[in-house]
Amino acid sequence: MTLSIIIISYNTKYLTLQSVESAWRDAQASPKLKGRTEIIVIDNNSSDKSVAELKEEFNSKNIRIIRNKNNAGFAAANNQGIKLAKGKFLLLLNSDTITQQGALETLVKTMESYPLDDSTSTLSSEQHRLDKLGILAPTLLNEDGTVQSQGGQLPNLLSLFFHMTFLDDLPLIGKFLPSTQHTGFRQTEKLRYYTKDQRLIRRDWVGGTAMLIRRELIEEIGDLDSNIFMYGEDIEFCIRARHHHWDVAIHPQAKITHLGSASSSATNALKGELKNYIYIWSKHKPLWQLPLARLIIKLGCVMRIFVFGTILKDRRRRDVYQSILAKI
Repeated sequence: MTLSIIIISYNTKYLTLQSVESAWRDAQASPKLKGRTEIIVIDNNSSDKSVAELKEEFNSKNIRIIRNKNNAGFAAANNQGIKLAKGKFLLLLNSDTITQQGALETLVKTMESYPLDDSTSTLSSEQHRLDKLGILAPTLLNEDGTVQSQGGQLPNLLSLFFHMTFLDDLPLIGKFLPSTQHTGFRQTEKLRYYTKDQRLIRRDWVGGTAMLIRRELIEEIGDLDSNIFMYGEDIEFCIRARHHHWDVAIHPQAKITHLGSASSSATNALKGELKNYIYIWSKHKPLWQLPLARLIIKLGCVMRIFVFGTILKDRRRRDVYQSILAKI
């Protein structure tokens, strides 16, 4: 088995059906992947008859549907799929995605074309080289075909500060500042997508929305941190990968459409993201940094409360950040 695709489903019946169908169609259209791809759907106890619909629609020995008796969370459910997977490469794929033609073969062929070279991966003088590519993400597209921002640099006090204070979004200088979230003016790499440039875009972390992983990486660092129910598990996973000198990148020409926040609200996404920064700091950073990280997040929340409440008149988002501020 070359490729194992793991999809987590939770009350997204029609989206999950669409996601499975598009991924399966793309795999079967590839001479390299046809007959060498499996899809594992882990359903987190959906109440919308997702499992019955999936079993009725996809009656294939290489499409497995596992139903949990409760909602295990995104990370834990993916770990179930990882333990069942037989593929050389594993693709974590959200249920609200549509795989575009040729994306899977492009990702797998590219990963295979980069040999693993431990002799240089640990050398600081060779950090510019992609000599141990372990995680490769596609370019994520919005529903209208525009490029969706994803990934960023590993969290540290400076990158968190520039992210939370909007400084990374400033014209001209923003793209030169380190940030945990590459958004806005940071996205100069979009040009690679529009000009058909095949060069990979390096990141410290990429989103678990669509993440191709070498099996050797999982064998070395372990699976996702199941203490994280949802949001931030991709950042934490990439932190461990980077600490073991694995490279992380985005392919500008492998395209997957991400519809966004289908199985969970944008409000929960914001809350989960900021809450799990605190967990990540507790797990990976010196103890003295934790109060400073909390302070930076609180500062960012106050700034957003002001912007959304006073300037943009967006009460919903203002209330979200007020709720987060009260719990950080």
